[in-house]
Amino acid sequence: MVFIYVEMIILSKKELALSLAKNKEWVISNGIGGYSASTVLGLNTRKKHGLLISSLKSTFTNTLVLSKFEEEIFIGKKKYHLSVNKFPGRYYPNGHLYLEGFVFDAYPSFNYRVNGVNIIKSICMAHGYNAVVVSYKFDSDKDFKFIVKSFVNSRGLDKNTHDVDWVFDQKASRRHTIIKPDYLGAPMILMGSDRADYRVKGFWLDNMEYEIDKENGEDYYDNHFCPGEFVADIKKGRSSLNILVVADGVDEALNIFDNLYSLDPREYEKFFSMEKNRIKSLIKSSYDFLSIKSDKILPYLIQSLDSFILNNTKFESKFIISGYFDIYQNIRNALIGLPGLLAIGRVNDARDLLLEYSRNIKNGLIPKRALVNMDYDYKSVDTSLWFIYACYKFYKYTNNLDFIRINLWGRIKQIVDNYRHRVLDLGFRMDSDGLLHSDDLSHLTWMESLDRKCKLVEVNALWYNALKITELFAKRFNEDFERYLVLSNLVRDSFEKKFWNYRDKCLFESIEENDYSFRATQVLVVGLPFRILDIRKEYLVVKKTTEELLTKHGIRTLSFKDKNYVGLYSGDLQERKKSLFNGVSHTWLLGFYIKAYLRVHNYSEEGKKEAFDKILKEVIDSLVNYGIGSIAELSDSDKYAFKIIIAC
Repeated sequence: MVFIYVEMIILSKKELALSLAKNKEWVISNGIGGYSASTVLGLNTRKKHGLLISSLKSTFTNTLVLSKFEEEIFIGKKKYHLSVNKFPGRYYPNGHLYLEGFVFDAYPSFNYRVNGVNIIKSICMAHGYNAVVVSYKFDSDKDFKFIVKSFVNSRGLDKNTHDVDWVFDQKASRRHTIIKPDYLGAPMILMGSDRADYRVKGFWLDNMEYEIDKENGEDYYDNHFCPGEFVADIKKGRSSLNILVVADGVDEALNIFDNLYSLDPREYEKFFSMEKNRIKSLIKSSYDFLSIKSDKILPYLIQSLDSFILNNTKFESKFIISGYFDIYQNIRNALIGLPGLLAIGRVNDARDLLLEYSRNIKNGLIPKRALVNMDYDYKSVDTSLWFIYACYKFYKYTNNLDFIRINLWGRIKQIVDNYRHRVLDLGFRMDSDGLLHSDDLSHLTWMESLDRKCKLVEVNALWYNALKITELFAKRFNEDFERYLVLSNLVRDSFEKKFWNYRDKCLFESIEENDYSFRATQVLVVGLPFRILDIRKEYLVVKKTTEELLTKHGIRTLSFKDKNYVGLYSGDLQERKKSLFNGVSHTWLLGFYIKAYLRVHNYSEEGKKEAFDKILKEVIDSLVNYGIGSIAELSDSDKYAFKIIIAC
């Protein structure tokens, strides 16, 4: 029998010093778009942190409904606080000083010790519901009083609460309460405990600061409302206390609370055991798919990946979000990352996503993102090409040609024919040399904050790959493949002739204007499956990438030698947008870099060892040092940008 363990990340008291730990973030998901997130100290440093952020069907938006719990312990007449917040000029209270350890496996747990009282606080989301359970386990040598104050809100994630023209209505009973903001369409919040009594309070906590938002030049002051507190007398020895919080539309919230709330502590233990078993099942499925028995890193990535695959309960479809804490569908990013699903055996999810995206094709284009109310934005030159790439990857992992032929082949041909024969409304076309040309400056590629036009290097490498993939499938399906072969040969010849930069021994970023800037786009060219350059030129591109773009944590989007290089991801929104594709490192590009690096080194054992020692060790380190259990999306020089996202 093989025992499957959910790998733990354990932080000691020394690692929980305020200056170190306030940048270590965790996030857990409910699988439908809601989440719970904070730091390992319980210090909220973003407006998008909170114990419960609900995904509401009625508004298609995420809503902060529960910012946090503030715990107090009374031993005799002395009061101790377990929480920590940032206010102007100070941290208060200083409950982090009692934090002895932090553990993250399937969920986060905080271990506090106060004057002979040991408390383990664990947080678990109810999978498939806008609900969170907070569990407290006590081991004490004395009696004490335990109080949990709740701080609620009712706002979106892009705007803090200051002065409001509405109030929270409340109807409380002994063990639970119902809270509702008195504006149209507001969510209903229900809270209940298995053993603590509820006492109504009713005051605002003003001027809580979010440090990361402050660094980013955003609104960083927030106010939260305390509707009441749960109070329990805890006897010495071992015991527990649980609190359930549900927030959704009125009917949904009432039904969920009615189904989940209980006075039996064992019912709450089931939430934690079910979540751990669910994660174990995902890990076991991946191990079976890969024919392995264990792995030190894979369990973290499997669990992290799962939090990015969500079910849209209103439209009964799956989707992948781009990252936390921006919960929206970036379909281009999902297609680029889809091989990650296949690599760990989530074939059915990959299949469902390809079907979903193919159903939304319009005028030969796959949408680049889903908008509110499931409308779509089609303004992209490369998303449809990434779709064909993802179809090819599905075939390579599954060898399921029937699925491709029945469900996707017609869409693939439609995309290619559309690129070949039409001048598209979006302002790009195929020229007589076979290369794609864009006249539009309106951000049609993955580098969305840059104005890019003419013939772009990675777009044409993707176009070549799309043609080779279509040619391959046409052969497999006994259809005419020669038209794709002829065109792909033309594209390859034109690409090598026009894009190669003999002066710098790399590729032009774009031609016609001969853009000499050396960008991460060239990593994509040499990392795609069908090679558009000869081995010597590939080697030169990889060499220059290693020298000018590779960092410990990712691939720079622009060479540090360029006059326009901006290596720090900091400042206000405009400054961060400027740096995003002008030097800041992106972690996901390492996947394409490693493929290219191994290829030009003929997949030698030495090459594999170098790739691990120089690159992957640093990436693995980020699982503990930044996003707990996840890999950071961005980095600047030697410091991670503070955004949690799945590994590439």
